[in-house]
Amino acid sequence: MSNRTDFVAGFILGGLLGTAMALLYAPRSGEETRDRLMESAEDLRERARERADEVVRKVRDATDDLSQRSRTTLDESAAKLRDVIDRGREAFDERTRGKRGMGPEQRPEG
Repeated sequence: MSNRTDFVAGFILGGLLGTAMALLYAPRSGEETRDRLMESAEDLRERARERADEVVRKVRDATDDLSQRSRTTLDESAAKLRDVIDRGREAFDERTRGKRGMGPEQRPEG
């Protein structure tokens, strides 16, 4: 993600510098050049804002997806664990139920 952010920042900075250089060397009046620079800066700012909104939306979507998958995995794991515990209890109950009916001399050792 850092490489993408660095690229976007570099792209925006390069666009600003390129626009500024082009306008400064263009044969226009100072006021006209300043106006065009302001328009270009506003356009770039708007594009950067749109890009940032898009990145935020993608991160939010990815986070929501990861959260949902984690919840699903957790629910599945909890269900499996409950099943194992239930089977363990049943096995324990069966084993102890059989031993309860026997006298001490009839209980198997071990």
